[in-house]
Amino acid sequence: MAQLDQSAQRDGSKEVVAVLEAVIGRTGYGWGVRELAEELNASRSTVNRILSRLVEERLVSRDVSGAYIIGPRLKVLSAALQEGHPLFVEGTRILARLSRASGATALMAVETGNPEQCFVLASVEPDAPVRYTLPPGTNLPTHAGALGLAILTRRGTAGLPEELKKYTEASMDSRTRIENALQSYSTVGAVVSIGQHIPDAAGIGVPFTVNDRLFGSLSLSRPRNEFKESDIEAGAALLSQAARELESLTERAGSRNKGQVLPEAESSALIQRITAIITAFCSEPMAELSLQDLSGLWGTRSVATRRLAESAREVGLMTTLDNGAWTAGPTLLRWSASLGSGHDLPQLVDEDLRGLSGQTGETTTLALYDTDTEVAHIGRTIAGARNVRYVLEEGEKIPLTAGAAGKAILAHLPEHLSARIGKEAGVSEQELELIRSQGWAATDSERVPDAHGIAAPFFVNGIIRGSVTVTVPNHRVAGTPPTELTSAVVSTAHRLSRLLTVKSARLPADHEGKPGELESEPDAVFAAAQ
Repeated sequence: MAQLDQSAQRDGSKEVVAVLEAVIGRTGYGWGVRELAEELNASRSTVNRILSRLVEERLVSRDVSGAYIIGPRLKVLSAALQEGHPLFVEGTRILARLSRASGATALMAVETGNPEQCFVLASVEPDAPVRYTLPPGTNLPTHAGALGLAILTRRGTAGLPEELKKYTEASMDSRTRIENALQSYSTVGAVVSIGQHIPDAAGIGVPFTVNDRLFGSLSLSRPRNEFKESDIEAGAALLSQAARELESLTERAGSRNKGQVLPEAESSALIQRITAIITAFCSEPMAELSLQDLSGLWGTRSVATRRLAESAREVGLMTTLDNGAWTAGPTLLRWSASLGSGHDLPQLVDEDLRGLSGQTGETTTLALYDTDTEVAHIGRTIAGARNVRYVLEEGEKIPLTAGAAGKAILAHLPEHLSARIGKEAGVSEQELELIRSQGWAATDSERVPDAHGIAAPFFVNGIIRGSVTVTVPNHRVAGTPPTELTSAVVSTAHRLSRLLTVKSARLPADHEGKPGELESEPDAVFAAAQ
């Protein structure tokens, strides 16, 4: 981890990104403030202030011991970037094809912004007892190994020091040797590395370019003892075709990302502005933003906008294109590669559910709705703290036409669907309209005897994805549920919607929730919601 440069003039972006880098880089356990301050060579007060703000944005969380760990919002954004960026979507598909055709590990790398480093964005391993393994997010040198050297054939050696680190006996230890090697590779149409980074590995690599400025590479790598020089020509041809296909796919994806709706920073604080730009590019990974777009996003004037943009570029959050537009930078891609996708939705919202259960003392339930099967089920249950409580089994299917959890979902399905399902079960449109208008559903003993259910819907990118429910024994609720109880449920549901939504969609106020007012694209990035 690079230490913070205390002598450099900063606006704080470097410090914020350094803290996020440290948290992302330490999976499995968290950081204490003192330990992280020492790691970054920064003051404890600065690190503590940044961590506190990042917790507010939910980019960082605290575990049961109080240590700072990756927050649920960062996982949501990472998943969205992987679901939307062609390097992840199309690139992984291409790598799978390359691995099947060659029997080797197929890898994709992208530059980091540091001339000496690149990172693994994605990899697909063959079904073989011995295989070359490099997990996504792994940093690699550009001067040693096929992935890095292939990038240098496209971007050049500018910025490399004259003397380079030797990783193995086969590593090239000077920029001059690298330049001579790159000239010889041009006759092959690919770079070949045998034991230059890892002694027992060999690989072939070719470069590709995204958006004129972002350089990457594809490689086929295998154990050194399985490498045959006779395979170089065929491997180079296979990789070159795949690189051209990937460039074409990314170019087409970029042309479709025009006129996107940008989320505005919720305040003028730096971390909120950083959060806004991260969200914008995770929402539309191939977006190209002008300085005017960025001014609207951040609420800044032209001079301040350019200063913030250049600072974001310096830390790799953004990249400038030849046409003057700004797009997602390599740091965002590297974070997403490290964090992965397909995060379990119940785990992402567990903190919110526990908070509601603690606030009300009642059993709290998360219901998840599958738009493909039109079925809802219990995704998570947090038992209440009171002596009489109800525990609903996780994984159990629930009806949409009986009980508060199901009806809160039913009321917000597309009109033709809710009308059909409701009519078949005798649920009146008046009841569903009441649920939509007040923002919550309440039922008495419809599914659980002698119990009230109070539920509110939550949405992902404007699409109904489930509901949050508290189940209360009848002796604690007489007639209409108290306002403080319904407000707590609705507030939690809205908190889930804000956490899980990436695409720009106007979230409902506490008294709203009509589906026609929430317009966005569906987005299936959570494993438990599919």
